Amino acid sequence: MSETQEHFQNLESRVDKSIAAIDRAALELKGRKRFLQFQDRSQALFYGFGVSGPYSIAGIVLSVLFYVLIRHGQQYVERQRILEQYPDAPAFRQIMQHGKIIKYDGVLYLQLVPLPKKGEVQIGKHYLYDSQAKRVLVPLGGQ
Repeated sequence: MSETQEHFQNLESRVDKSIAAIDRAALELKGRKRFLQFQDRSQALFYGFGVSGPYSIAGIVLSVLFYVLIRHGQQYVERQRILEQYPDAPAFRQIMQHGKIIKYDGVLYLQLVPLPKKGEVQIGKHYLYDSQAKRVLVPLGGQ
């Protein structure tokens, strides 16, 4: 019993020391407080903007950056899916960039002109007609 009583007295002294340390810290914090008095509501409002404004701006900027990253990430995933699904997609890139689409009788067509006798072949603008096989060849680039 005496040993148990000794442990309780030791515990009680530790708790008393902790309470005293907390009281000292609370008194120090009370001494550090500065009370602000504002002349009107607009002055208080501008003070509040000055205190919370940088954090709000940082939050807005981070939100916009997060949105942009997510949006571009989704576009990247979509492009990767298309490239995996259609392995020839990079070869059609110049046709997409330089090709001219026209609407004829309610249908969309890629408008091409015959390959010139002289001059440079323009991908997305010229074609070659193979009369023996009865087919149209559209240049996609050389290798």
